[in-house]
Amino acid sequence: MRCSKCDCQEDKVIDSRTSREGATIRRRRECLGCGHRYTTYEE
Repeated sequence: MRCSKCDCQEDKVIDSRTSREGATIRRRRECLGCGHRYTTYEE
């Protein structure tokens, strides 16, 4: 993933959860370059 704040491609996953239906995975990520945290949704 690419950080929207500093454009760095290095991050780490802080938390990972599946939706109730099990179709989507929600991941909390933290940029290793600037520390910005963001959420991604994956199918």
